[in-house]
Amino acid sequence: MDQFVFTLKDNNQKAFNSFFWFLFFLHLIAAAVIAVNPSNNYQKNTAALSIAVFLVVTAVFYLLKNKFKQKNYQLVLFVVMGLFWLALAAWLPAVIVTIAIIFAFFILQKRSSAIFSTENIIITRSLFKKTYSWAAVQNAVLKDNLLSVDFKNNHLLQVELAADNIPIDENSFNQFCKLQLLTPNS
Repeated sequence: MDQFVFTLKDNNQKAFNSFFWFLFFLHLIAAAVIAVNPSNNYQKNTAALSIAVFLVVTAVFYLLKNKFKQKNYQLVLFVVMGLFWLALAAWLPAVIVTIAIIFAFFILQKRSSAIFSTENIIITRSLFKKTYSWAAVQNAVLKDNLLSVDFKNNHLLQVELAADNIPIDENSFNQFCKLQLLTPNS
């Protein structure tokens, strides 16, 4: 086999969920501050309505969590966050929130992968793609769904393979790597 392709398990979803909750509570705090200290009655009503919508949507999704996916919940609340800022005619926060949301969803959709070919190793993550020559690698092993690449500069890359990978024979992959490491000019 000339190359092995793996889909890597990502922690992007976990990081995105943390980012979502940070933005959610930040918006609740901003709405509470505006509701307590408004410059006019419209701002007070908009902030109070926003807080109520945040809490009702959270309660509905929590009570019906088996029927809804968490992505749907996050999308609904992100729309509410954007509308909150637009209703207050705060264009800059609305644009910043929208850009952050689009960027986060873009990152979330990218799958990390590793391609081991006879020429090199290519690791693709959400934001970067790195190519390593076999000459920079001391050892590469696949064992129990854990991919380990030991580099000669004392760096170690260990990643778990995603559950949706096509089953690959560990022995044939490990033999392939040994062969590449023993081949001169690799």
